[in-house]
Amino acid sequence: MFDQVVGVIAEVTHVSRDSITKDTLLIEDLGVDSLVMYRILLALEDVFDAQLQPTTSDWKVRTVGELCDRVKKTLASF
Repeated sequence: MFDQVVGVIAEVTHVSRDSITKDTLLIEDLGVDSLVMYRILLALEDVFDAQLQPTTSDWKVRTVGELCDRVKKTLASF
């Protein structure tokens, strides 16, 4: 799961996969704004073939690890 999420983030942000860890901050380290996050989430929906429902309040994530956890939790609910 982590590798797939990192692959999407790297592709969307044009950042090297090797520089992304679970502790990488989406906004501060990668410059992810709301539009980029939307693109990441759309790509993750394609990768995992699932609706991630990012409009809920529990989708506030700061790190790549938190994003992975949120995706995993959402996929487990299907």
